[in-house]
Amino acid sequence: MSFDAARQYLASPHLEPELRVDLEALLRLAEGGDAQALEELADRFAEPLAFGTGGLRGIMAAGLRRMNKPNIRRTTLALATVALRRAPGRSVALVGFDTRIHSAAFAREAARVLASAGYTVFLGNRPLPTPFLCFAMRRLRAACGVIITASHNPKAYNGYKAYDDRGAQVVAPWDGDIEDAMNAEDLVPASPTADMDAFIFPIPAEIEEAYLRLGLALLAHPTPFEKPKLLFTPFHGTGSAFVPELFRRADLPLEICEAQSIPDGTFPTAPRPNPEEIAAYATPLEDARRLDCDAILANDPDADRIGVVAKRRGTEWELMSGNDLAALTLDYLCRFRQVKGVCVSTVVTSDFLAEVARQHGLSVMWTLTGFKNIATCMDRLEEVGEAYAFGAEESFGMLLSPELRDKDGVIAALVVGEMIGHYQALSLGPFEAVDALQARIGTFHNRLVNLEDPRPGGAARFAEAMTRIRAAGLASLGGDRVVSWEDFQTGAWHGPEGHVEPILDRPDRRNVAQPIPRSNVLKFRLESGAFAAFRPSGTEPKLKVYLQSRTDAALLDRLEAQARELLGL
Repeated sequence: MSFDAARQYLASPHLEPELRVDLEALLRLAEGGDAQALEELADRFAEPLAFGTGGLRGIMAAGLRRMNKPNIRRTTLALATVALRRAPGRSVALVGFDTRIHSAAFAREAARVLASAGYTVFLGNRPLPTPFLCFAMRRLRAACGVIITASHNPKAYNGYKAYDDRGAQVVAPWDGDIEDAMNAEDLVPASPTADMDAFIFPIPAEIEEAYLRLGLALLAHPTPFEKPKLLFTPFHGTGSAFVPELFRRADLPLEICEAQSIPDGTFPTAPRPNPEEIAAYATPLEDARRLDCDAILANDPDADRIGVVAKRRGTEWELMSGNDLAALTLDYLCRFRQVKGVCVSTVVTSDFLAEVARQHGLSVMWTLTGFKNIATCMDRLEEVGEAYAFGAEESFGMLLSPELRDKDGVIAALVVGEMIGHYQALSLGPFEAVDALQARIGTFHNRLVNLEDPRPGGAARFAEAMTRIRAAGLASLGGDRVVSWEDFQTGAWHGPEGHVEPILDRPDRRNVAQPIPRSNVLKFRLESGAFAAFRPSGTEPKLKVYLQSRTDAALLDRLEAQARELLGL
């Protein structure tokens, strides 16, 4: 089947010459019996790319399961078809891109497709952060948007984030409609002509200025305060477009990691440009030690995530968890900006964030992983007249403003930098500030365990393991008694004595609550306040286990050991 699919793909008159050369070479090797080429060919044509938590994402090469111009055209044609129907009367579309290899070319291709569908298209004139582009979509009242980025993946990858008329990543019914429309398109559609460029314009400069003003307006101006010595790294990505300017206007000093400030899609100093991994900080750590900085702030290449590395007790540099950073930031904003309303969290994010919210009188709304789901919650709050206060998930994503609908590492960097200055004036580093916060509201230890099974059939084995865990009737985990468990695939909460009820997004506000959308996730709550949550990838042989302890870190070790045993790893 792979041979037939590849030959059909090559038969298209619209296939780019460089993709044809790439695939023909692979096909010759596969036809000659090369095992590696056979496996690669099968993978490229097993199925088309599908929308996941963060849109389309794949290695750049020829094929249905790869990122390339034909897939850009096919997806954008589908997006335009759906947007014309679901956002009638809107004539604007927006396209942006990051610093990755081919991102600019892919973005131009998407912009031309949207222009050929009748849209006036605004295209970023340089690599720009995802949060700014989402802000611009709403300011321009765009019917839809496209951002070419693979976030923090290695250099071989690129991706495609599709946005709806809210300026949020597509969810139902848009995502299903787009996939249906993609199936109706040719596998290799014709490329739009260059004369479509007459309908493509740069994003107006006044929107960039408005975004900068938004960031500055979110400063808390705390007392006491001492200007910290901070180092910023964009990991060769787009954060440098706005972060240094925001700090300059805020009169906050900011050192720049020069080696990583160079836009470069090969990520020469950070092969895995992920702010969630301490290994990515090797180069900025050298600069921070040399410059005697207090902390490092980092954005991933499309600048929607924020990472912080700081000294614990003034000696060892450590990476702060996304859970701790979000909880500390919310507490800071509540104390100095008196934010009110609803805090949106995800079902795998630490209860630390929710407890901080409750301590400050904020209501908590729960949703599935992914900021597209947080964006849906924001829309619901807006519809019923409730204020959005803050949103975050454990994977280093926060959103401080209702003016956009995706996580924002750019403005978060500014506010977190100011927050570090406040705690420095109190002789506290970020870790000591978290300790002080937990001394007030309770202990929270968290751990994320990333599991992979690259052997053939790995994804199927994880699916079988989830079925086994569902059916196991677990009475304890890590030596701690299970008091309730949630199956998000069925939408059922299972409590004591066989009690079952729907999982609600606002269990403390049942009069306005709704069921949380379905997903293949299991979460077990334990007597001590701990939890363990299991979330497999829908498309890859990967599974994440999210652990929380309210007592000590040793419980996390026991929970992880039993989770691995349950999963057969």
